[in-house]
Amino acid sequence: MLDLEFKECQKNDIKEVVFIINEAYRAERKNNAWTTESHILTGIRVNEDVMGKLLDEKNTKTYIAKVENKIVGTIQAKLDGENIHIGLFAVDTKFQAEGIGKKLLEFAENSSSKLWGKSSFIMEVISTRIELMEYYIRRGYQNTNSFIEFPKSELWTPNTNEELKLLVLKKLFDK
Repeated sequence: MLDLEFKECQKNDIKEVVFIINEAYRAERKNNAWTTESHILTGIRVNEDVMGKLLDEKNTKTYIAKVENKIVGTIQAKLDGENIHIGLFAVDTKFQAEGIGKKLLEFAENSSSKLWGKSSFIMEVISTRIELMEYYIRRGYQNTNSFIEFPKSELWTPNTNEELKLLVLKKLFDK
């Protein structure tokens, strides 16, 4: 059992957090990694400038998980009206499939629910990522059958002909 420590992300964590996010989202599948989107997107998910701006956003918290003082995961919670939006959720590919993501998600849900007094969570997943959708459904999220357009960015490019769209998932949290 890994001894996890959860903290709020700080500016001096940005470089390590950006590396973990980009490895989890865009690197080729290796180790126990199962979260990559490299088969549908090229480029990076986030850079240090974007991450720095996110840390400065009002009503946004970025949390990290550490093992032996090494960052092994990150997740963002953002107050969005009556909901808390969960995003930028990534676990170091060398530590995936060890329960870190489950514990980090629970920590972010508990912490942000207490902070903002909200009990409704939303997130989006690429609609073709069935294994991710199933992961979140096992964590209490429900398929809303609501879709939003996949965002465009200079940081990434789709490398598939299929239409990319995001499926909205929602969870009502028992406080």
